[in-house]
Amino acid sequence: ASESLFPLWRLFKKDGKRRKASERRFVMKVMDVIQLLEKEGTWIRSDFKTRDHLLHGSEDAQIHTVGVCWVATTQAIQEAARHKADMIITHENPFYQCSTQMHTAAYEAAKSKRRLLDQYGISVYRCHDVWDCIRTYGVADQWAALLGFPFEQRPQASYYQAADIPEMRLEDLARHTCRVLHGDHEDGLYVFGNTDMHIRRIAIGTGAATDLYELLPLHPDAVIVSDDGITSYDAAQYALDHGIGMVVVNHAAVERAGLKAMVPWLQERMKDAEAVWLHDGFHIHYYMNKVGC
Repeated sequence: ASESLFPLWRLFKKDGKRRKASERRFVMKVMDVIQLLEKEGTWIRSDFKTRDHLLHGSEDAQIHTVGVCWVATTQAIQEAARHKADMIITHENPFYQCSTQMHTAAYEAAKSKRRLLDQYGISVYRCHDVWDCIRTYGVADQWAALLGFPFEQRPQASYYQAADIPEMRLEDLARHTCRVLHGDHEDGLYVFGNTDMHIRRIAIGTGAATDLYELLPLHPDAVIVSDDGITSYDAAQYALDHGIGMVVVNHAAVERAGLKAMVPWLQERMKDAEAVWLHDGFHIHYYMNKVGC
């Protein structure tokens, strides 16, 4: 990745006006948008397994505005309704649990969210596997570009990449990452390891795909992982025992730049519909006893 990749999400206009009906060539449907996305995922074995599916609504529904978000929370759905959006593209599952044995509270909440979507006439498509690894605009490359280090090019289907960086302490790496995230209104992160250790090589993953053991073959001095991708009793313990610094970032913060970059990507390809960014409220607030980053 290169610095020129960032920040692609700033290319879209927050207050862009919808085109007049007379300026549209034809009315797009939900399936047209799905096909735009799925044809990019040449590495996805969709005939075997994928997370990318239409989760709610109809493929034949007409669309004029598409909202993009990290996860379709109730807040995001209500913002989509204010934009008069007909479709939401969500990266994560908005219905809590993928199971036929859901907790009752989650099951009832999912039904309530579906009723809300029906009320507003919104279809929901999950675009996860394609957008994690698509070149340049996707989650992996946008996260790397956001950090600003010269990462080695990863294989297309890989979530993992590494970079040799100017020598710095683990604390300096953490503060750099914290400052990068602050631009997206994230308050902080946390660290495992000796903050004075010197770092020359780092490895990162994509979203929750930050399995420490998958990162080990990249020979990092430190890793940047997500809170949903590691456990303290396993990965953090291994890192501490083996002198690997670990910077832990909120899952949504790792992926948000890539999802925001989907907006201009879609807009370039949807000549007859608008793409807008939806705020889902997924920000973590940290409270500390001393000044942080």
